[in-house]
Amino acid sequence: MDPTVDNEQSQFIADAREIVERLYRDLEQLRTARSQGPKRRELAARIFRRVHTLKGSAGSLGLPSVSRIAHDFEDVLDGVRLGRIEITDSVLDAFEDAVDAIARDLQSAPKETNETNDSGAAKVIKRLNALAATSKQQGTIASGLRSALPPELARSLSEYDLQHTREAVREGAKLFIVSAGFAIETFDQKFRELTKLLGQSGEIISTVPGESATADEIIFRLLYASELVSNEVLRQAETLGRIELNELTIDSSAAGAKPPPGAAALRPGATNEGDAGESNSVRVEMKQIDELISNVGELFRHTTNALRSPDMAGNKQAVDAASVHLRQWFIELEERLIKLRLVPAGEILERAAARAGRIAARQLGKQVEFEITGGDVGIDKSLADTIADPLFHLVRNAVTHGIETPEERLAAGKSATGKVRLAAFNEGSRIHITVTDDGRGIDWDRIAAAAAEHGIANGGSELSPDQCLRLIFRPGFSTAPAVSELSGRGIGLDVVDRAMEPAGGEVRVATERGAGTTFAMIMPATLALVQCLLVQSGGQLYAIESAGVIETRSDVDWRSESLPLLHLRTLLGQTARPETPASLVVWRATNNGPAPGPGGQEGNHRYALVVDGIKGQQETLVRSLGRHAARWTGVCGAAELFDGNVALVLDLGELIKTQAEV
Repeated sequence: MDPTVDNEQSQFIADAREIVERLYRDLEQLRTARSQGPKRRELAARIFRRVHTLKGSAGSLGLPSVSRIAHDFEDVLDGVRLGRIEITDSVLDAFEDAVDAIARDLQSAPKETNETNDSGAAKVIKRLNALAATSKQQGTIASGLRSALPPELARSLSEYDLQHTREAVREGAKLFIVSAGFAIETFDQKFRELTKLLGQSGEIISTVPGESATADEIIFRLLYASELVSNEVLRQAETLGRIELNELTIDSSAAGAKPPPGAAALRPGATNEGDAGESNSVRVEMKQIDELISNVGELFRHTTNALRSPDMAGNKQAVDAASVHLRQWFIELEERLIKLRLVPAGEILERAAARAGRIAARQLGKQVEFEITGGDVGIDKSLADTIADPLFHLVRNAVTHGIETPEERLAAGKSATGKVRLAAFNEGSRIHITVTDDGRGIDWDRIAAAAAEHGIANGGSELSPDQCLRLIFRPGFSTAPAVSELSGRGIGLDVVDRAMEPAGGEVRVATERGAGTTFAMIMPATLALVQCLLVQSGGQLYAIESAGVIETRSDVDWRSESLPLLHLRTLLGQTARPETPASLVVWRATNNGPAPGPGGQEGNHRYALVVDGIKGQQETLVRSLGRHAARWTGVCGAAELFDGNVALVLDLGELIKTQAEV
C-alpha cells in the first residue's frame, strides 16, 4: 500500500473509533428522545452525518467492510429522515448491532484487504437491507403537502424539508412564512440574531433568498414551524429588520391525520442542542497523572513548611518571598492542568487534510499538495471538536471551488499541482485556524449573478466585494450550477458561520482573483495563562495582553515619534474624566501569524493609549466568554486576578477598529 494512503488509513481508523463511541451515545439518547419531534430529528440527522463520514472515508481508504456496513446503515437512516421507517426498539437494536459490527471491523481494519466473512456482520447487513427495502417500498411521501405550500417555496424544498414540515404539523405546530428584510450593511449579523430568536420557540425548516425591491436591502424567506409566535418574539424580531409574518393554512390531510404514537408536540423553548449532550473527554497518559500527583504533593509540602516557618512571624520580607515562591508553584500547576485539556492542532489539521482534502482531490481528479504549519499549537479539546466540521467544509471548499483542474492551472501559468495551506497560531488569548489555497479566488461576478437569480439586492449589481463574501455564508445560497456529492446544496459555509457563535469567534475571508483565498476562523482560547497589564478606566480594572504593550509612561512624548493618541475611556464609551494626571501605554497592533490573504501582509501600528492608571502586570488565568463574546465588541475574555477579582480582557485592535467605523 502507498505510504501516504497507509498513514491516512491509520488516522482514519483512530478517528473512526472515536466516531463509533459518539454513535453509541447518540443511539442511547435517541432511545429516550424518539417521541420528542425536534430532538428526534436532530439526533437522526447527527447520526446520519457520522455514518456518512465513515462510509465515504472508509471506501476511499481501502476498508470495504466498514464502507459496506456504513452504506447500508445510511440507507436505513435515510428512510428514518424521510419518515418511511418508524424508530422502534427493533430498529434501534439493528442500529446498535450495525455500530457493533463497525467497531469489530475497525479492530482488525489495519490487516483487512477484503470483505469480511464475519457471520455477525453478514446478519447485520442482511437486516439493514431488509429495513432499507421496506423503506423504499413506501415511495415518495408528503406530495400533498408540497402542493399545499406556496409554489415558489415548495420548489426549493427537498424531500427531507417536506418530511420535516409534515412531522412538525402532525406534532401540533403551525406553519409560518417569515419574510425578513435587512439593511445590506448588517444583514449577516441580523440574520443570525433572527434565527437564534426564532429557534428558541420553534424550528426553522428552510431558508431561501427572496426578491428585493431596493438596492440597499437583502430579503430572506424562512419556513418556520411553531405552536405560537408570541408578541414578544415579534417585537424583538422587528428590532432586527423589516419582518413580515404570515401563517399558512394547511389541510391536515396534506400532512397526515394524526401524529405518530407517542409523539410529543413542539413546545415553546425547544432548542437545537447540537452536540451538547456529548461528553468532552481528553486522553491523558499515566505518566502525566503521576507527575501531577507528585507536583501536588510537593506543593503541599512547600505550603506547609512556609506556614510553619518561624521566620514568617513579623518578617514581611520572608512572607513576601514565600508568597512569590508559592505563587510560582501554583502557576506551574495551573499550566500543567491547562495543558491536559489541550490537543495538538496538527491532529485536527492532518485529519482535515486527509479526510476532507485528499479524498475530495482524488474524487475530482485534481492534483493538490497540502501544507500544515503550527501543528504544535495546543487547542482545547472542546474547541477542537467544535471546529472539526467547519474545518472539513473549508478544506473541501478549497479543493472543490478554489483549486483549478491541472489543465486550467497550466493555462493560467501556474503549476499543475495546487496548494492548500492549513495553519494554526496563537495571538494572545485568541486562536487562529486558517485555510489558504492558491486557486482561482472568489469570483465577484459569479456571486452577483447568483444573487440576481435569487432576486437579491436589485439584481446583485450593487453588491460590494465585502457584501458578496458575507452572502456566501447564508443558508440556501450557492453558486454551483448543479448539485453533486461535494457541492451545490447551498450548505457548507453556513456550517462554518454557525459554528463560530457558540465558540464566541468569527470567520474572516481574504481573496484575490487568480491568486487564491484565505478563510480564517478566529476564536478565544477556552482557558489560557496570559501575561497581562492591568489598567484602570472609569473606576474599573481591565487587562491588556502584555504581548502588545511596548512601554508604559506618564507622559505622551515617546522617543520623538508622533503616535495616534487614543483614550481608553473613549474606546469603552465611558464619560470623559476631568483634567487629572493620567498614564500612557504604548501599544502595538501586529499580526504574528500567516498573512491574512494569499499575498496580503499586515503592518505594525503603534498607538499611545491614555488610561486612568496602571496597576502592574500579572500572569492571569484567562477564560473565554464563549457565545457571549459576540455581545461585547472588543472584549476577548475574563481574567482571574490574584485577589479573586475579575477583569475583562480587552481586544484593543477590535476596539480601535470599531471606533474608526463610527
